[in-house]
Amino acid sequence: MNKIIIPSIVIIFIIFISSGAYIYYSNIQSSAEELAYQDSIQKLKADQALKNKEFYEGQEQKNIDILQSETSKQNQDQDGDGLTYSEELKLGTDDDNPDSDGDGINDKKDVHPAGGGQNLKYTVNWVHNGYQYTTQFGIPEDMYSYYKYKERGWCCDGWDEFATPHDLTIKTIAEDVADVASLTGENYVYVAIDFVESMTYQYDIEYNNNKEYPKYAIETIVDQSGDCEDTSFLMASILEALGIDTVLFKLPGHMAVGVYCSSCSGAYATYKEKKYYFLETTGASGSWELGRTDYDMNELEGIIEV
Repeated sequence: MNKIIIPSIVIIFIIFISSGAYIYYSNIQSSAEELAYQDSIQKLKADQALKNKEFYEGQEQKNIDILQSETSKQNQDQDGDGLTYSEELKLGTDDDNPDSDGDGINDKKDVHPAGGGQNLKYTVNWVHNGYQYTTQFGIPEDMYSYYKYKERGWCCDGWDEFATPHDLTIKTIAEDVADVASLTGENYVYVAIDFVESMTYQYDIEYNNNKEYPKYAIETIVDQSGDCEDTSFLMASILEALGIDTVLFKLPGHMAVGVYCSSCSGAYATYKEKKYYFLETTGASGSWELGRTDYDMNELEGIIEV
């Protein structure tokens, strides 16, 4: 009986030891897997935290870039009219158009840059070859104000800008002159000079107590008066608008227009290898003709290119 019991006890012991060893091994294996699992979780968390950091930093940089872009845009002058985008917004003007209301005046220099200024109506009655003509036109209020309040210096620095052939009002007058010339079959010059000489001669001292005060062509038309330089600016503006090459002659105490002509006769001066004939712009209608003058061309003080 004893022989049978002892082995059984041994077997049971071996089984018990083996089970314990297995349980111990299993516990070790589970702990390792748990550690590996925890490590992977921590790594995932670290990776996610890094990604979150990169994402938020990226978003922050985007916000900074957008803010800088907006700030830069507010200070930009897209159309080059001297007004920033922010200023254009306040004025209600177009940052892609330097003349938002289309009146020919740069937005920054316009009294009503977004529009709304009045159109001033004017009529000039003039005589040509004994016939009465009437030229009517509108002058935008903003355009007149632009010219009226511009600074002007003493003769003759920058005086070329007083002739304004591209002005819409001048172009309207030039069209009337061209129509009359077409009807009569005459040269533009002889029609235009009668329009200009309908202006009343007025010394600057009488006009605004200035010894010298050059006026832009539109100012002379609105006032319907001016002195020799004023009517010369007006005449040069009209002829240039008609495609006729002109200059301004500066003589002692006087100014007149020089008209390019290849087949004319009379008094002239050569400028850039071209002959420009004298044209007086003061006096009664029909009192002067191209090339005629009482001035000595040898006394010519200067030629101003229009």
